[in-house]
Amino acid sequence: MAANPTKVVVTFLGCGKLSSAILEGILASLSDHALRFAAPPHGSNISHPTPIQPSAFIACVHHEESAGKLRDQFAKTNPEVKVYANENVRGVKEGAVVILGVEPSVYESVLAEEGMRDALSGKILVSFVGGVSILKLKTAIYGPNALTDAAGEAQKQCQIIRVTPSIASAVRDSYTLIIEENEEHYPPSTIDPVYSLFLRVGSVKIWPASSSSAGATLSASSPAFFALGMEGAVKGAVELGIDRKQALEMAAAAMRGAAALVASGESPEEVRKKVATPGGSTERGLQLLEQRGDLVNVMGDAIKVAAGRVDGMGETRSKD
Repeated sequence: MAANPTKVVVTFLGCGKLSSAILEGILASLSDHALRFAAPPHGSNISHPTPIQPSAFIACVHHEESAGKLRDQFAKTNPEVKVYANENVRGVKEGAVVILGVEPSVYESVLAEEGMRDALSGKILVSFVGGVSILKLKTAIYGPNALTDAAGEAQKQCQIIRVTPSIASAVRDSYTLIIEENEEHYPPSTIDPVYSLFLRVGSVKIWPASSSSAGATLSASSPAFFALGMEGAVKGAVELGIDRKQALEMAAAAMRGAAALVASGESPEEVRKKVATPGGSTERGLQLLEQRGDLVNVMGDAIKVAAGRVDGMGETRSKD
């Protein structure tokens, strides 16, 4: 870890729910003096990631109404946060690391905006736009000849890197994937800052593009599936007379405990069997879940359906 972290301005190009969660987590990390920038997993091309110290943040949105909400959420209590409405190019010019978090249907128009190409020159563009490859992003910025022109324009072009963070970034518990496309390693000047930035909001793993859709779905989409299960458990508890707030706390603690057991090395099946004794109340509940819908296969199918949607997102201009 570097003794003197590099100070940078981070620009969020689009600041919806996920970008706001990332911003919230990074802001919380700034006061965490125990934060350590651990070495990446074995086999990565990062040996000693250089931490970056975000010194300021810029959130760019399209509408003034959205900007007002973000100012209420962040800027009033965090003077290092500025919010711009309909000033994307200005925001990108002022940032060193740009996080692109817009809808797949609008990324082309955002990146093709007049002045954007020059504003991005020499900077790091981090994208979590679903289903949109680096080639598509480059084409949106530099035109259809992005690859053939790359040799002569390499120093002027921005460095693009794809990531898949989760909404748990807000509580600094995301499992962020950095996608390596075409088995090409990112240069240290690109990967190191991005790796250290997302370590501020959880764990980070280098991930192959060949399974990026499956990885993105499991790490970023499955919290919604698990939350649905929690919603059902809380509903049943409330109907049995437990206060809803208390039921939510208990259900969250139970899910956190189950997750911790799996993270410690136990399989989900082992956890299930430890809890469910033969003929007991838990076993009866599990039997009902299996009778009503074969929950294991339903969840597996949900992951596959969502991953298939990720694959198609870059091909459509319509929203979900």
